[in-house]
Amino acid sequence: MAEDVPDGFVRADPGPGFGADFGAVYLDRGRGRIGFRVTARHGNPVGACHGGAMATFADMQLMAIRAGAEEGRPHSPTISLSLDYLAPAPVGAWVEAAVTLVRATRTMLFTQAVMTVDGEAVARATAIYKNPERKGA
Repeated sequence: MAEDVPDGFVRADPGPGFGADFGAVYLDRGRGRIGFRVTARHGNPVGACHGGAMATFADMQLMAIRAGAEEGRPHSPTISLSLDYLAPAPVGAWVEAAVTLVRATRTMLFTQAVMTVDGEAVARATAIYKNPERKGA
């Protein structure tokens, strides 16, 4: 069965454990985007994406801008994640996050993402990750 994802996106490996339990995640690294299809596993009692599932997705935003993240490069632990819920994302919807690397320092990576469904914002997130690229780390 063909995967129902927009052109330009390829399936990514979210890693073992909780990332794998989340389900399929897709990357369009050329455009700095990450996406997923809301399924029943992501749902809440009213047929929309559960806030915890959206937060998990938001915490994956670094995959969209970090080349080679799925190829065994060092893990970038999350230092901080802030998420604003703007509108529901119904089960069946394609959620796409446009991710921006705001700043990279020697020890930290600062990102932001706006998550949309059909072009309408459903959430926005900011995150700080440890930068594993620093020399001597």
